[in-house]
Amino acid sequence: MNAFKTQTIRTKYKLCLQEEYVLGMINDLEPISTMRILSLANKQDVMSPATTHKYLKNLERKKLVHRVKPIEDKRMYEFAPTGKGTILLEELKHAYR
Repeated sequence: MNAFKTQTIRTKYKLCLQEEYVLGMINDLEPISTMRILSLANKQDVMSPATTHKYLKNLERKKLVHRVKPIEDKRMYEFAPTGKGTILLEELKHAYR
């Protein structure tokens, strides 16, 4: 994998590498809760929960992920990629070939 090859795609969507990581995680594990997203990024030593949460909110503002349903605690949600998020991931996937 070469981040250099995909930078033009990230620029097009105004996305950084950390947001790409979170979006990829959500895509692979959907629906995934906020707590699981934060925990996995921290466990894999990628970024702190606070930083992960910031990028998750950015993805939601950019309409690349959306809340699918609240779980037991109404303050927590599960996330999935939007159509736009899925298209972006497909573009990234083809750029790696």
